[in-house]
Amino acid sequence: MSSFPQSWTSTVSHWQATNRGASSLWNHGREDPLPSEVVDYVIIGGGITGTSLAYQLTRPGAAGHGKRVVLLEAKDVASGATGRNGGHIAPASWTSFPTLVSPLEEGGAGLTEEDALHVLANEADTLQLAEEIITSENLDVDFWKGFKFEVQTTPEGVEKSRQAYEAYVTALRASKAYRNRVPEWQLVGDTEEAKKISRMSSALALNKGPAGSCHPHRLATALARLALASATSTFSLFSWTPVNSFAEHDGVWEVDCGGRGSVRARDVILCSNGHTRTLFPEDWERGVGIAAHVTPFRGHASLVVPPPSYSGESGTLRHTYAVEQGPYLMFTPHSGIVLGVYNATALSQGLGTKADIFDVVDDSVVLPKFKKWLEGYCPKAFDGWGEEAPGEAPVRTWSGIMGSSREHLPLVGPVPGRPGLWAAVGFHGHGMARILTCTRSLATQIHNQGSWDARLPRCFAITEERLHRARTVAPQLVAAQERPTG
Repeated sequence: MSSFPQSWTSTVSHWQATNRGASSLWNHGREDPLPSEVVDYVIIGGGITGTSLAYQLTRPGAAGHGKRVVLLEAKDVASGATGRNGGHIAPASWTSFPTLVSPLEEGGAGLTEEDALHVLANEADTLQLAEEIITSENLDVDFWKGFKFEVQTTPEGVEKSRQAYEAYVTALRASKAYRNRVPEWQLVGDTEEAKKISRMSSALALNKGPAGSCHPHRLATALARLALASATSTFSLFSWTPVNSFAEHDGVWEVDCGGRGSVRARDVILCSNGHTRTLFPEDWERGVGIAAHVTPFRGHASLVVPPPSYSGESGTLRHTYAVEQGPYLMFTPHSGIVLGVYNATALSQGLGTKADIFDVVDDSVVLPKFKKWLEGYCPKAFDGWGEEAPGEAPVRTWSGIMGSSREHLPLVGPVPGRPGLWAAVGFHGHGMARILTCTRSLATQIHNQGSWDARLPRCFAITEERLHRARTVAPQLVAAQERPTG
């Protein structure tokens, strides 16, 4: 289980390494005294969830208007999953639809078709909201919007995608809310065309649809800076202020920050994702509640400097990718390609066991098999990659901790039975496609005393029934014999 301060030094990602200047927020508030008065809102966690919520709460007329908002981060802004991800803001295609509607006991989300359509539509809304915020606030975060290729490399993958497409379109036609929605994704079923446009000889087919990318560390930093500059709210950010525990007494929450002291607040909002169970030690021991619903897991990613054949105006990759039995990857404007390993890829290709991935919170480690696979992927996968000169190929590899959800969906809203406690956690490695709309809606809920914001899928709401059903029906992510020891 997570504990702070950590006993290790984390790996450093490309994003963290390239946002070190005076405009960054490294060590911000580290030595500042915590507020002695009761504040209105305490946000726990300084990744994209916490910083985007701070941004939303501190807008004119929002819940934080005229109030005191405090963000507590255990390390630095975007030191966790946000600063270690693949850089994507990537809505899923119809390929996610079967998982969303499959029963819980079969490892799915157990949704109705209508709810599943809302989840996918919400991801498209998140990309649109990201573009709106970044454009309207004039944020310099390397935002790009274009297309993603979901590449199928096996006949089984092609068939699964085709069946998913048919199920999705059938559901659209039967839907009251979405029957007029035109699918934004295109199925490229011609193998030669798929090979040509993907530049991958292994491609048998692909799905092409809207996607975005950005520099996530700079985005989280920029949102925190906008909160700090708010003219209508008083916002404070305290880095290197880990939260040990919190407890409510007579309508006021006391948040214990160990040697840093404590903060008292009327409301506490958890944006702690993979580290959430740390804050519910008793529930974790009993295997109940949010602590049992969100499991930390470790991912690996690399920055690859491509050779001239994949550089410049004619060579640069123009799309982001999600490759069956391969990685997810995107191009950066200046530095090269960032690619990461899917869990399914890692397990099917023997890069690691479940014990290497799940129930793990140590991001100081880069496992050798993952590193070797990432180093060798691009020359094998992309046609005409060519010889790599010294200083090209992977130049940095890192790991990061995410938070999986028992049924693939995030937990957003008030925590049952705990008035004044809210959460937005469990983004299942797909947070950048969901978080901005989740925190927008959570800020609206807080402003409206818990009234649900209908723009957000209702299946994201935290209920005792949902937590109990997932705990008792959904398969365990990691069986007892597969859990790490020691």
